[in-house]
Amino acid sequence: MQNRVKGEDLSKYFVLTESEEIGIRETIRLHVSTTPYYLSLSDPLDPNCPVRRMIVPRSEEAVLSLEESADPLDEERLSPVRGLTHMYPNRVLLFSNHSCSVYCRHCMRGRKVSSNEERMEKGDLEKAFDYIRNHKEIEDVVISGGDPLNLADSRLEWILSELHSIPHVKICRLGTRNPVTLPFRITESLCKIIETYNDENLSIFCNTQFNHPKECTKEAKEAILRLLKAGVSVGNQSVLLKGINDNEEVMLTLHKKLLEMRVRAYYLYDPELIPGSRGFRTPLARGIEIVEYMRGKIGGMGIPQFVNDLPGGGGKITIAPNWYLGYYPKTRQHAFRSAVTKKIHLSFEPVGSDRESYYPIISELDWEKLGL
Repeated sequence: MQNRVKGEDLSKYFVLTESEEIGIRETIRLHVSTTPYYLSLSDPLDPNCPVRRMIVPRSEEAVLSLEESADPLDEERLSPVRGLTHMYPNRVLLFSNHSCSVYCRHCMRGRKVSSNEERMEKGDLEKAFDYIRNHKEIEDVVISGGDPLNLADSRLEWILSELHSIPHVKICRLGTRNPVTLPFRITESLCKIIETYNDENLSIFCNTQFNHPKECTKEAKEAILRLLKAGVSVGNQSVLLKGINDNEEVMLTLHKKLLEMRVRAYYLYDPELIPGSRGFRTPLARGIEIVEYMRGKIGGMGIPQFVNDLPGGGGKITIAPNWYLGYYPKTRQHAFRSAVTKKIHLSFEPVGSDRESYYPIISELDWEKLGL
């Protein structure tokens, strides 16, 4: 962390393009900074290197589009106390700190990350814990930031101990990119702290963010294994990024490598409408096409759910390929398209079902077109 390379020094490590020089100088987003380790995964000569794209801003980051918003998910509106977002009835997101090891250019929380004004003091966290204690419906707390694993061991232990002491909190999820950007932070002492509070009263999970196969290194795998030995299940939340991983084979290779690292696929995020993000956003269809391509080529635990976190605080929805074609009432049959054979397969609705009105109906004409 002390040796992070900042924006003004990137010219020492990259042959910068004009677009990158503009991006570093005029970005309207967050600070520019990377760990030496993550920098070492990038290509100094190739501006299209996927890791470099996540480190170095481009000129698109200097442009605010009409559809973009600093807080597209309305997290601030849904924040009853500083640093706490309560969007879903039984779970909350705790903004633990504003610091990251690498300030990823696609970060959806750029309005808060790297800003000293967003620093969470101990008093802010205590108010958040009081809110959680007073709302017994809260069972699940996601600790995010910034990166919570950038906190000192003592601060993280205090946070976990506070959550552990609240009887109705059963789940704690650590949202961290450090296994990708600073795997050396996953120390034995850190894992012992997590293991201490990962017991019959509180189940601790970790969700990280690998976006490209180049990030799946020996060091990253060793960090993951240390977490697993502490009893922490690790899931991956990729972000679909134009020119980085919006390719079927790249995404398939990434998730095959993740399974080798014992990391299960969780989400594939459609990019958020954040300021300066036009260079990363992809058509919605890209995510659907990629998930469709992966089905049948990798085990189900390696296929992420493609999700859109709805603007305006609507929460996450899953978007899937159209495997289900509909219901034909005359024969009580459902029609499906196989991901493997691409053929149409049929299944029957039980006799006496009272759910027939729930299904999209296949018309006589469309049924005939199926050629069954």
